Amino acid sequence: MDFLDSSPEPEERVIRSHNLTEEQVKDLETAFSVFDTEGIQVIPIEQLRPLMHSVAQEPSKVEMQDIFNEIDPDRSGELYFSDFLYVMSQRYANMSPEDEIIAAFRVFDKEGTGLINETEFRYIMMNLGEKMSEEEVEEIIRDADADHEGNIDYVRFVNMMSET
Repeated sequence: MDFLDSSPEPEERVIRSHNLTEEQVKDLETAFSVFDTEGIQVIPIEQLRPLMHSVAQEPSKVEMQDIFNEIDPDRSGELYFSDFLYVMSQRYANMSPEDEIIAAFRVFDKEGTGLINETEFRYIMMNLGEKMSEEEVEEIIRDADADHEGNIDYVRFVNMMSET
């Protein structure tokens, strides 16, 4: 008897599309690579929650279960980079540009206070996303109106910048 003929067909992996910008993909790739220690564009699906947390996303348990059911229906336990991009494009679809910026700052807000130290703020502005000169960053920091301890309320800052 030929066992190869009686084996069920393996499920075909669905490659989902996304509508992310090049910059978003680059940022998400950086975050994914921290978890993808082998560099194979695949991580255990159990790492999705901490991965999402690293990009300022806090899905509920129900949302996580829905995501698992959609992207891993055969329970392989694998999360491909393309799946992660799809998941994030779904989450970003309902976010305004201001929400995205606030979420990015939130990654650096370790205590969840809504504040970022001026030194860290300066680093973010000079090194992440669109590169800015030291003069541009200094002007932004003056506009950001740090408190007496040198902390910047990043939600207020983003809202202020979106009004100008």
